[in-house]
Amino acid sequence: MSDESISAIYTFEGKVDSKKILIGTSLLEDIPVHIPVNGIFNSHIGIFGNTGSGKSNSLAKIYSELFSSNGDNIFKKSTFVFIDFNGEYKPIHNQFESKSIYLELDTQKKDGNDKLKIKKSEFWDSELLSVLFSATEKTQKPFLNILARNRHKHGDELDDYFHNTLNIMFGQNQHRETISVLRSIISIINPEKTKEINAELSEFSWYSRGDNNKYYRNNSYFNTPEEYLAHLPHLVSSDIDISKLSAFDQIIVRATLQLIMSVSRNYVQYEHISPLINKMNSSTNSLEKVIEIIDDVALEPKPLLFISLKNCNQETKKTIPMLIAKCSFLEHKRKDTAQNSFHLIIDEAHNILSETSNRESETWKDYRLELFEEIIKEGRKFGYFVTIASQRPADISPTLISQIHNYFLHRLVNENDLFLLKNSISNLDNSSRALVPILPSGACVVSGTAFHTPMIIQVQRLPSELAPESDTIDLDTFW
Repeated sequence: MSDESISAIYTFEGKVDSKKILIGTSLLEDIPVHIPVNGIFNSHIGIFGNTGSGKSNSLAKIYSELFSSNGDNIFKKSTFVFIDFNGEYKPIHNQFESKSIYLELDTQKKDGNDKLKIKKSEFWDSELLSVLFSATEKTQKPFLNILARNRHKHGDELDDYFHNTLNIMFGQNQHRETISVLRSIISIINPEKTKEINAELSEFSWYSRGDNNKYYRNNSYFNTPEEYLAHLPHLVSSDIDISKLSAFDQIIVRATLQLIMSVSRNYVQYEHISPLINKMNSSTNSLEKVIEIIDDVALEPKPLLFISLKNCNQETKKTIPMLIAKCSFLEHKRKDTAQNSFHLIIDEAHNILSETSNRESETWKDYRLELFEEIIKEGRKFGYFVTIASQRPADISPTLISQIHNYFLHRLVNENDLFLLKNSISNLDNSSRALVPILPSGACVVSGTAFHTPMIIQVQRLPSELAPESDTIDLDTFW
């Protein structure tokens, strides 16, 4: 066959003058291969391959070529967010610096961190709080719903709520857990008098006999909240200065006071909600280092956002992508989706989309997967598209894999991965699938709705100053 005839096979459906970008050459014939912008980027994309197979280069090449081809028009209409687990994609940011923001989130450093900005109205949302603190669906999520509703209802004022809670806590229906729960927030409410307040509270003990469950002090039993509070002068005189509290301190105080109030009124079981409060206390230290809550002002975001999670702990690496996906999907749906598109690019996607994880509860895992499954099923209608790159496609939820439209398959040798390809990709023939385990570095089988037939492409390697920082170390030179 002539080169012209072979090129005709590699010319894709659509208008003759439709926009295309060059990504490499056909492996066998060495003919340049252009992929269609319309058909690839308005679809969900999967880039899979073992470590060292050229996966990161393909991801960087596809998007670098897109931005270079018609960047000004693209950036007026579309937003691209890269979730970068290993900090590899700074070179793309450097190339398009005027249109781009690069955030290096760090849960190790105390000061001077880059932070993800979230508006107050978005933060005080029960859905978002459920994501942040992995709340269970039937008990903890309703508790957060009430917390968010009370905050909207009463605003930033906490003093009245605090003193009202004390009255109810020492009322007719006392519970033994309430004093220890209250102690946990004394250092936030009144740091100057923490020692004195703890000394006052430690004088109270729990007495339980039949129906007579009460706190008592030095063998003295009290009948009214006023009698109890008369022996807690430092606590009663405390005023909560909301301006000195961060958003995360506020949420701990609000949740703790609400727990005391709800337990005292028998609205909730202490055992059901206390894990949520513990989770808040353990998570906020890390989250404060990477998230900044800002007033509801109109931001001027740049169309390219890179979020590096290289220096984050494992918990934050799972939480931040969920947070970004949740907020961006809800916000994008509010826009005129016929005129705007949103592209979420997740490298090393097995870190967040894995079905098998022993480090987290089933409820949290289900919530995480359901969120991304909803986005990948419904996103296309709203102009919201996901690109995922992973070394282990078999670890990713089959629902997500089955919804991907176009695949770039680098070398994969694991049997489970190959079996998944056989079951999930209908337009991948046996001969192309047989090549996947023996592909050279940088070569991939391309298949999907944008292509007539599966093709084997050698993706062009980006120059060193633009390539992702994921090369294998050259030990010969190094040593």
